Amino acid sequence: MLHHRPLATAATALAALLLGTLALSGCATSSSPGLALGSAVKGGRHPVVAIVGDSIESGMGLEPFDAWPALVAVDRRWGLENFSEPGAGFIAVGASNQDFNGQIDQAIAAKADVVLIGASDNDLGQDTATVAKAMAAAVERLSDALPKAHLVGYNALTGEASDNDLAPLNDALRTAITAAGGKWIDLGQPYRGQAGLVQDDGEHPTLEGQQAIASAFLSRIDGLA
Repeated sequence: MLHHRPLATAATALAALLLGTLALSGCATSSSPGLALGSAVKGGRHPVVAIVGDSIESGMGLEPFDAWPALVAVDRRWGLENFSEPGAGFIAVGASNQDFNGQIDQAIAAKADVVLIGASDNDLGQDTATVAKAMAAAVERLSDALPKAHLVGYNALTGEASDNDLAPLNDALRTAITAAGGKWIDLGQPYRGQAGLVQDDGEHPTLEGQQAIASAFLSRIDGLA
């Protein structure tokens, strides 16, 4: 199970990796310590960005600093708090016997400036209305507890599930995020079905797959006002 960890020890190596890999992919990196979300953090400090997610965000099968949130955090000089956990979803229970609500508790306690939260294919097979209700409650709780934070939602990332299967989950989270005044990013599926980007389990991205997700995220984040 992945707990959040500081990135300072890996920052130099990861920055070099990003400057090489992401630039080659056509995604320019940023030298700004701030967010491309239209807000400067008080006192000039690096923003605290919390991740609520599943095994894709936790970097399952890789080192934690190889997961896409860590790559993005180094590029943007974020103070990353990655609370993601394999197996978890808005309904699905993860490795620590908690759903996303446990991660949301941690994000609130961390007083995050930004919370990134994605739909999860771990919730497939659950009643869609039940998942949608859980999403709305989770997002509302975040918004109420962190009224000044930026909430950014994005679609479920997967190596196996189809767009049709995921659409109801993505639509429900987008509705909840935008209703709370947050922003929505459609990342597509940057690694699904791509040779060399998917691990042997067919579901989780390789390092190159994680880099592809990071590149997709960076290419879209600057468009958020």
